[in-house]
Amino acid sequence: MRDSMIDTNFDVIKILSAGATALGAGAETESRWEIPSAHPDPIDLAVGMPVPEGIPMASLANHFSNVLSSGRYGEMEYEYGRGKIDLRELLNDPNNGFTSLSQTPDNFILFNGGSGCMESFCATFLNPGDIVLVEGPSFSGTVETILKYQGKIIEIPMTAEGMSYQAIEEIVAKCGRSGEVIKGIYTIDDFHNPTGVTMSENNRRMIGQLALENGIMILEDSTYSGLFFENAPPLDMYSMNGGEGVLRMGTFSKTIATGLRLGWLQGSSEAIDAIKKTRSDMGNAPFIQTAVSRFIESSEYSSHVKEMRSLYKSQCKALINSLTQHCSNYLEFIEPGGGFFLWPKCIGVDSAALTKSAAEEGVIFPDGSLFYQDPSLHENHIRLAFSGNSPERLGEVGLRLRKAFEKLLD
Repeated sequence: MRDSMIDTNFDVIKILSAGATALGAGAETESRWEIPSAHPDPIDLAVGMPVPEGIPMASLANHFSNVLSSGRYGEMEYEYGRGKIDLRELLNDPNNGFTSLSQTPDNFILFNGGSGCMESFCATFLNPGDIVLVEGPSFSGTVETILKYQGKIIEIPMTAEGMSYQAIEEIVAKCGRSGEVIKGIYTIDDFHNPTGVTMSENNRRMIGQLALENGIMILEDSTYSGLFFENAPPLDMYSMNGGEGVLRMGTFSKTIATGLRLGWLQGSSEAIDAIKKTRSDMGNAPFIQTAVSRFIESSEYSSHVKEMRSLYKSQCKALINSLTQHCSNYLEFIEPGGGFFLWPKCIGVDSAALTKSAAEEGVIFPDGSLFYQDPSLHENHIRLAFSGNSPERLGEVGLRLRKAFEKLLD
């Protein structure tokens, strides 16, 4: 049945942009992320989101109420430019835990979540055909944004030290000979999504120096940096490079709530000025910025993050204990030091087949191939997001997964 009231030859597909086409718009395919399950009580490990019970609703309600009842109409108007100075001052103060390099509030610009930061990076720095080096595997949302702006992605293998410095060095040299332009390096260097790996201090220093020497901008995604379980990660690349040649991205989506849609970029004044000129979204909601500022100033934010670190640690431990007890013959994995994700490698069973078998047993998660631009690079992993379920619930995962493995091996 047509959804148009009149007959027409108008063809939306013919006028799609190259970026939309690159993302599969108009293709009659189901989302690769759709994992159906008929199980009456499925455990969803597919999406990396804060556990709902951990969202500080009472504190947020208090601060939002105070802001909206203040009578300041500016809180409900456009917020042009970099965003509200109050929040940017708080982000610039190392005592608040958002940066190790204090410069000025004008070294920060606020956006609608991390995705808004990524959009702005691409709009400001990418020309069609420009190369961006990304970790393979990596966060699929970043890959899609780069493709939308017609950038070319080259995947860099992951090691225990983070993205391979040797591979980056070889590609930079190769592109230098061919004349291809490498415009950026995108890295989630702390508690990487999906692998959970934290980049070593030495790797950060070498990659940062190589990028500076070759005029390549690093986009350092620090989404999970504050969510360490015990030991804080090494110094960030932005601070190591003295604020040059690196844009550092942060967000409140993982520490407070995804629905806030509030993130930021930290960069040199030259880079932030350029980014400011390319934005056309009229800024993001001032009243949200003010309420979050009050939340931070009250010290409630600091206490909340400490509680979340403890919660996520207990969630991760519960999942690992369950998998170790029931699936030690079927899975290999490295325990992460923070973040939201576990990246097990399947033994003796195809990971894509396991996602389907596990869904029948009531465990939902994506196949690891979804985190590669080139799925042939995938090495039989799955990604398990432990952040959205209670430790008690996660304790059930191992037994269900064992049943899924046994069905495939029977």
